[in-house]
Amino acid sequence: MKEQLKEHICRYAESLYDRGYTVATSGNLSVRCGDVLLVSGTNTSFGTLTPDQIAECTLDGEPLTGVRPSKEVRFHSVIYRRRPDVGAVVHLHSPYALALALMAEPTETGNVLPTMLREAVVRVGRLPMVEYVLPGSARLAERVGEVCEGVNAMLLQSHGQVTFGPDLANAGAIAEELELCARLWFLTGGRGRMLNAAEVAELQGVVK
Repeated sequence: MKEQLKEHICRYAESLYDRGYTVATSGNLSVRCGDVLLVSGTNTSFGTLTPDQIAECTLDGEPLTGVRPSKEVRFHSVIYRRRPDVGAVVHLHSPYALALALMAEPTETGNVLPTMLREAVVRVGRLPMVEYVLPGSARLAERVGEVCEGVNAMLLQSHGQVTFGPDLANAGAIAEELELCARLWFLTGGRGRMLNAAEVAELQGVVK
């Protein structure tokens, strides 16, 4: 099972790299396999990731093999501990989501994603943004853990996007939809039509 998941992680990572969602050695992802986290290794590229570059870690992020996990394993492990429904976490420095993370104001309870598309509501949902914290730090993991409840994704100021779901396909789809929504916002110069409150409520299934 673990070896199959590692192969799946590598194929999906390569797909993200080939489509420009990450460059060089930026970004990291993980999948939960029982009580073991499979995490892309430190200083690895999504474009050339191989199964032997994927670390096996405890749910606390401690390595179980000789492969060193990404330095962001701390916030991956916090999400899994806080959210038992989560089976995969994707962290990308995708261009348009990162641009949004450079321009929006941090908010824990608000939403920084322009709701121009259905997908912004039903796939990504509310998108909070954590203020800038040193990448790889214990403080960043703490802040991610404080914000991850009740959402599918978040932005890290001046850093990138983090998405999570029951499996890699879902977590990855949220990341892709987030990038699309951010891209359209910039392509329209922020002047694209926004869904109004009634339309958002209808999509959420709470129209009264």
